[in-house]
Amino acid sequence: MIDRSFLEKIEEMADVELIEVGNIQYATKELWRVDNPKPAKVKVKSLTGIVDYLKANVDDLIIDGIIIHVEDHATVWVMSGLEQDHRDREFYLMAKAEPPEIRLNNFTDRESFNIILQSRFADVADRADVLRSIAKMRYENEVKMEDDGITQTVASKAGVALVREDQIPNPVRLAPFRTFSEIEQPISPFILRVDDKCNVGLFEADGGAWKNKAMQSIKNYLEFELGQEYTIIA
Repeated sequence: MIDRSFLEKIEEMADVELIEVGNIQYATKELWRVDNPKPAKVKVKSLTGIVDYLKANVDDLIIDGIIIHVEDHATVWVMSGLEQDHRDREFYLMAKAEPPEIRLNNFTDRESFNIILQSRFADVADRADVLRSIAKMRYENEVKMEDDGITQTVASKAGVALVREDQIPNPVRLAPFRTFSEIEQPISPFILRVDDKCNVGLFEADGGAWKNKAMQSIKNYLEFELGQEYTIIA
């Protein structure tokens, strides 16, 4: 009795046939293309890394065929054009920014907010005004009791107050560190809110438009540093 696995092996060894149906070619079995080995892409964390790599050109790349793709506000690829034979691309380098984590669209305590605002936001636009407003806040929790011996009255008051009469600015324009450090951080509007426990929150108010500004700034930076030899898309 012939083993089933033996028959399957015979089928696998059979020649592949190409059949044309409606000017489209089909194979009688699945095929896998054998590609030449390709080196792993280089990974960097800055735009300077891209500039240094391309100017040194240690891999003897053909400059005319290189494309620099600004994928988003934190990712840039250096790749080849399409190969003539198989219409594939080769990826040479990836730059991935690692900005500090910033807690947006949520509330945080005032002390932590003050530290984050000074350490993870550029000192531009309304940052100084926001710091001043936050510094003037205090949390009041007052209990007042009146007792005439017969009737006792207790009144309580809790909430956020400013040390002197002032308004919390809104919207505020701030520039968090959210992209590569070589470019100016994009300024965008935020809604500044304070809850009844004196916690402070910043809520994005531009629908993500700052990302497009960052991508254009990245493109401008690379064009300035590398000249017009490269195709840069953003």
